[in-house]
Amino acid sequence: MMLVFFSYCTVFHLDTPLYFLILISSIFFISVSFASDETLHKEQQALEQALENGAIRSYAMNGQYPESLDQILNDYHITYDRSRFVVEYTPNGSNLLPYISVILLSDTAGHGKGAAK
Repeated sequence: MMLVFFSYCTVFHLDTPLYFLILISSIFFISVSFASDETLHKEQQALEQALENGAIRSYAMNGQYPESLDQILNDYHITYDRSRFVVEYTPNGSNLLPYISVILLSDTAGHGKGAAK
């Protein structure tokens, strides 16, 4: 009876660090994944806000909104990673705020569904 108890305790103590390591590694991996997705979402929002602010500044200075996305990018020195984001810029006339949308490519979100092209 004592031998069985001793062998159970020995096995239990040897496996405990392994289980603990697996648990800690899993928690770390999940945390990094969530942080990465959160960062991409914040980048997307910041880019959209910068483009919208650039359009509004152009209107304040020139009396009309920019005709193209390139005009905002050049005038305000805005850069972005074209492999991660697609920017949709649709002008609505010289006196109406253009439609600006920043779309995150699905490959960069880590979901493996392929990028939109």
